[in-house]
Amino acid sequence: MKTFLNLSYLFLLSGLAYASIPIKEGQFDGISKIEISAAEDKERLSIAAGLLSKYEIKARQLVNSLNDNDLDTAVVNLDANELLTLSKSVIESAIFRLPQCDEYLGKTMALESSLMTISHESLEKDYHHDGALPIAPAECYHMKDLFVHPATVMILVRDDNSLNQDTRNIIANEINEVLSHTEVVRQLVIY
Repeated sequence: MKTFLNLSYLFLLSGLAYASIPIKEGQFDGISKIEISAAEDKERLSIAAGLLSKYEIKARQLVNSLNDNDLDTAVVNLDANELLTLSKSVIESAIFRLPQCDEYLGKTMALESSLMTISHESLEKDYHHDGALPIAPAECYHMKDLFVHPATVMILVRDDNSLNQDTRNIIANEINEVLSHTEVVRQLVIY
């Protein structure tokens, strides 16, 4: 019987919570990863680890800011854009470490060029549910979410400048969901 590493924990963020995806011992056995031995490669992953931590902090700040009644859409867009920028750097390290994710993650990041025109429905169908993405191993999915969820926030804000409560709740859910993937990303890319 496999034991579980209890990495499932609850973060309370101004009344909002998210739980990480539970990770089973041995869950990542058999996943093809580039082994890291060169100092330059270790440095690259160290930088990615720091950027992933910064991503988590910025994501939590964004969720917390949604409680501010005077929140400006420009602030939400800036935060979402910073998450996109951070995700691209982490994804580049993911592609280096998990080359089997190259095409899938490359197509995901190509979404950036259509952020001002893509509909929320198309984003959901084509990127959240992989309709426009090539088939890839399951391990690639978690890295994709680092990019797709903040992109979704940008689309939601674009489509609702008033940031009504429903939109704020959806934004919080998007960011809390991606936060639930960050430990898996850390395990797959950094370690």
